[in-house]
Amino acid sequence: MECTVSWTGNAGTNSKMGFVAETGSGHVLMMDGAPDEAKPDNGGRNLAPRPMETVLAGTGGVQLMTWF
Repeated sequence: MECTVSWTGNAGTNSKMGFVAETGSGHVLMMDGAPDEAKPDNGGRNLAPRPMETVLAGTGGVQLMTWF
C-alpha cells in the first residue's frame, strides 16, 4: 500500500496548511488545516477535512470492514 502526501502551501493555493494525498489505487484526497485566528497567514482555510479527521475516518472505515 502506498500514499504520497504533498504540501500545497507554496503552490499558489489559498491555504498555507493545504495537503494533497495520492493513493496507490489512484485516488486523490485533499486536506486542510484549521484557520489560525491569531496569525491568519499561517493557518489553513478549512477547505477540506483536517489530516487527523482523515485518520479517524479511515480507522472507522477499516473497523467497519472487519465486521462485514
